[in-house]
Amino acid sequence: PCENSIQTVKEITWKSWKDRLLAERLQRKTRMVEVLLQQNNYHWEETFWWLLARNFGMKVNSDAFEAMARSIPLALLARQKHQLHQLEALLLGQAGLLQGKFADDYAGLLQKEYRFQQLKHLLKPISLPVHFLRMRPGNFPTIRLAQLAILVHQSAHLFSKIKEAGSLKEVKSWFDVTANDYWHYHYRFDEPSSFKKKKLGEAMIDNIIINTVAPVLFAYGSYHNEQQYKDKALLWLEGTAPEANSITKGFAGLGIENKNAFDSQALIELKNEYCSEKRCLECGVGNALLKI
Repeated sequence: PCENSIQTVKEITWKSWKDRLLAERLQRKTRMVEVLLQQNNYHWEETFWWLLARNFGMKVNSDAFEAMARSIPLALLARQKHQLHQLEALLLGQAGLLQGKFADDYAGLLQKEYRFQQLKHLLKPISLPVHFLRMRPGNFPTIRLAQLAILVHQSAHLFSKIKEAGSLKEVKSWFDVTANDYWHYHYRFDEPSSFKKKKLGEAMIDNIIINTVAPVLFAYGSYHNEQQYKDKALLWLEGTAPEANSITKGFAGLGIENKNAFDSQALIELKNEYCSEKRCLECGVGNALLKI
């Protein structure tokens, strides 16, 4: 509503208001994390695993990926973590992607392994479908699950490591993973493609920092009343590249600074929770303009 005069608001007003907006956004996400904690007897590693898998599913497959993560006990993943093919079989199988007949030997190997694991551990594949439509091949669920499998393969007690991490660079290095060789030549089973390493890109790693790492770390600090973890979450958002979407581009077009993920998360909160709801009288920017 104030787009014609928003540029006149002083920088000091924006600074304090963005701080407040980001705090509100993280507090709301904290409440969501607490709901999950109540469902798994306050198991932080499992909660992080559920939300990480959801993040890997992107918007289209987020519900299905979270359901897949919930369907596999964390203890089972821990026992299989040294066997990458078994991990891939578990994740792809529980997501319903190892059904039917395959021509590829690798797909057949995973299917055979999954059927063994399914019988041994009484696993039931999720009922939610996973989708391939309306997304780039690099975001196909097969690729994202293969990358998630290699991440589990290469890391243990990931949330505990994140809590103790000394720098954002260190955390990002743990997510710098590449799916195994089969996926260099495939996006889907039985459909060969030209060579391309299926590396988890910088943009996706930033997305994980913004939507999983920082919110869960902030929630942990809030739950245990330990400010150091909340401060670390905020610091890492400041060190992460800003999001580029219709909301942040809209604010950029109005001359509003969006230099990091701290800014972009605050601007998304402003648009969704204040501008769209016409809560101008509760808005720091709106109040500043009304006083002019």
